[in-house]
This record gives sequence, structure tokens and C-alpha cells, in this order.
Amino acid sequence: MANYKEEHIRNNRRLARQIVGGVALLLAVIGLFTVFGWVVSLLRSVLDDSDRRKAYEDRLFGMVMLDPLAFSDVSSVDPGVFKQAAIWGTVYQVQNSGGSLDQYERDPDTGSAIIPKLEIDTYIANLLGPDYTVDDGSFSTDVFSYQYDEEKQGYLVPVTSSVAQYTPEVEKIWKADGKQYVTVGYIPTATNSSSNGELSLTAPTTPTKYMDYVFTQGSNHEWYLSALQESEMKPEATTTPAPTANVPQDAQSMVEDQLGNAMADTSTVLNDDAASDTSAEEYPSADSEDAPAEDGGEDSADSESAAE
Repeated sequence: MANYKEEHIRNNRRLARQIVGGVALLLAVIGLFTVFGWVVSLLRSVLDDSDRRKAYEDRLFGMVMLDPLAFSDVSSVDPGVFKQAAIWGTVYQVQNSGGSLDQYERDPDTGSAIIPKLEIDTYIANLLGPDYTVDDGSFSTDVFSYQYDEEKQGYLVPVTSSVAQYTPEVEKIWKADGKQYVTVGYIPTATNSSSNGELSLTAPTTPTKYMDYVFTQGSNHEWYLSALQESEMKPEATTTPAPTANVPQDAQSMVEDQLGNAMADTSTVLNDDAASDTSAEEYPSADSEDAPAEDGGEDSADSESAAE
């Protein structure tokens, strides 16, 4: 009886150890898969920079849409270029976030939306850094004139249906010589792809040119635009297949072809002549049929006169 109890206790202990071991093994497997998932997510976040590229597309939209000329230093650029980019970049950000210009106050005379000066200054500071400052006031570009309302402390957005020339598509982000380069593809808008400015249904969906936006790190460890240059990346040229060259015939082939054509023409003429002769024999002319009749008539007249 005592041996039976001891055996029963040993079996219970063995079962308990098996259960504990199974639970530990299960937890180890779960932990292994969890760590593996973390590693995959980390690698994906490191290799996939789509969110980062999208952020730069939104940040540079105002610059790309107006296609400014390349520059090596922001201080050499007319401040109106950046103010104009800030105005339309702010409009884009508002619309991209689900808002509209209806949320802004309207000018009673022109009906234009009034973008607050604070939003324009914030856009420029995020793009060029807090050390870059612009003077308030009205300004003009080659295309538009922008009025500044001193009382409302804001800029009037021109009433127009066509502003953007290009939309951005960030191709890559890379660093060199302590600077950060953002290669941006310029995709023409539907109106810009048409020579007469009208809506084009065949607007390109791929970039037609590329530019490198150069960023320099500021004292706050943020990257700010410092230069704009042409990129080494070029659009892929559409290859047109070369026309197939005509292979000339050799002299012997040309002579044989000419002789064959001449013989064919001769046989055609002979066949036509033979057919004409056959037709003439089968179908005599009307004169040949009338002649015997006339002779017969004369013979009858002579016979009648002799009988008399």
C-alpha cells in the first residue's frame, strides 16, 4: 500500500514537471515569434522610407508646383519666391488635410481667401529654418501679384484655376558631405502638359525631370533647405525602333525579274491578238453579210428582164 502511494506521488510529480515544461516550451516559442516579429518590423521601418518621402513631398509641394530656378544659396533668391511657395504650400496642406479655403476669412472686394501671416511665416520657418526671415507686405512675381492686408495681417490668395505646374514625387533621400539630398521627380500637371494651357487627358504620370533639394542641418538638429540643383537622375528616354533597311537585290535577280516581266507582257499581247482574230472569224461584219444579199438582188432583176 505504501509503495502504491509513493508511486502515485512520483507520477503526480512527473505529470506536474511535464506540464511546467510544456508551458515553458510554449512561452519560449511565443517569445521567439514575438522577437522575430520585432526584428522584421525594425528592418521594415529601416528599409521602407515611404512615410519619410511622403513627408518631404508635402513639405516641398509649394516649391515644386511653381518650378523655381536652381540656386546655390537661399540668400541669393528673391524672398518673393519663398513667400509665393509658402502661400500655395499652405493652401495645399489645408486641402490635403481635408479642409478648404472656406475656413479662412474672405476679402469683401475680391472674394479672395486671406491666409494669415502666421501660417506663411511658419511654413517658411519649417522649410528654411528659424533664422530666415521675410518682410511683410505685398509682392509680385512673373505670374501673380499678392496683396498683403495690413489690417487683417494676411495675404490674399489670387483667384485662379491654374497654378501648379508640377507635382512632386520623391525618388530617394541620401546624405553626402554632411548634407542631405532629396531627389524629387517633377510630374507635369494636366494643364502644364498641354501647349495651349488647356486640360490634357494624356498628362504624363511619370516625372519629366529631376531636381536635388539640398538640406543642411541646423543648430536644433533639424534639416533645412539650403540649395537647389539639377539632379544626375534623368528621365528615361522612350526608345523608337529604327526603320528596317531595304535590302537591295543582286544584279542577276533584277535581270531575271525584268525578263520574267517582259515575257509575261509579250504572252499577254499575243493572247490578246489571238482572241481578237477569233472574235473576227466568229462574228463577221455587217458589210460582209449585206454584200451577198445585194448581189442576189441584182441577179433577180436580170432574170426578170430576160423573161420579158
